[in-house]
Amino acid sequence: MFKILSQISQHLREYLTFSALVLVSLILLSVGNSSKSHLVAQIAVEVVGVTKSITNIFSNFYDIQDENRKLRKTNILLLSELSQLREEKLENIRLRRLLGFKEKTNNYEFIPADVVGKTLVSPYNYIILNAGSNEGVEVNMPVISESGVVGKIMKVGKNYSVAMILYHKDFRASVKIQRTRVDGILGWEGGEFLSVFNVSKTMDVEVGDVVITSEYSTIFPPGFEIGVVAEIDNSVAGLFKVIKVKPAVDFTKIEEVFIIKYKSDLEREKIEQDLLEK
Repeated sequence: MFKILSQISQHLREYLTFSALVLVSLILLSVGNSSKSHLVAQIAVEVVGVTKSITNIFSNFYDIQDENRKLRKTNILLLSELSQLREEKLENIRLRRLLGFKEKTNNYEFIPADVVGKTLVSPYNYIILNAGSNEGVEVNMPVISESGVVGKIMKVGKNYSVAMILYHKDFRASVKIQRTRVDGILGWEGGEFLSVFNVSKTMDVEVGDVVITSEYSTIFPPGFEIGVVAEIDNSVAGLFKVIKVKPAVDFTKIEEVFIIKYKSDLEREKIEQDLLEK
């Protein structure tokens, strides 16, 4: 639209300017008085100037619009490049963390996997991973990230597996307060925090204490971080205190995990099972 108007104004300006100059020439020829001819010339010059100014408006307006479009396009490209640079920076940070994590845990064999699906709104939350039996994944293998414990494998396909995460009603793990070595059982009863059960009110536990996996666990190797004690309630009835734990892993943002090729001692499991059955 504006381009068409600019082209029209360009032709119109040339036509009007030419017409004005022809008219001035004719008037000057017909006016004999030099003073009058001088006045007519001045008026003609003003008319030509005004004509050019008016016709320039359309042209300049189109030029501004075109420049704005170019600037917007450049801005979009720059924003896209900035977004890519930010993503590369975040990936670089994640890779550095993973390298540091693997240095600390090089006694275990890991199967890397990406989170390709998850649910966080159910009493039985889980994540879907793009690694299965073809990669050596088995049921009950621990799942961790560089931040801490994620959960454990509960179903395995050839190329995919499903992991029960900490926010699952059936999840249980033997844990320990890192500072004081107090033992307990970790579970989830709904809400933001996890719970540690079976800890006596006389035991030394404080807000801010780190909770880790225990050597008593038949699923998880010892020493992996679960989270941090967020709340303690000693006022409840009974012998045990209520301990709430904030997970170290942010399940809303988790993208990559490691499955540990860790299997507990089968002989130990059999003995413990025999004791429970007596």
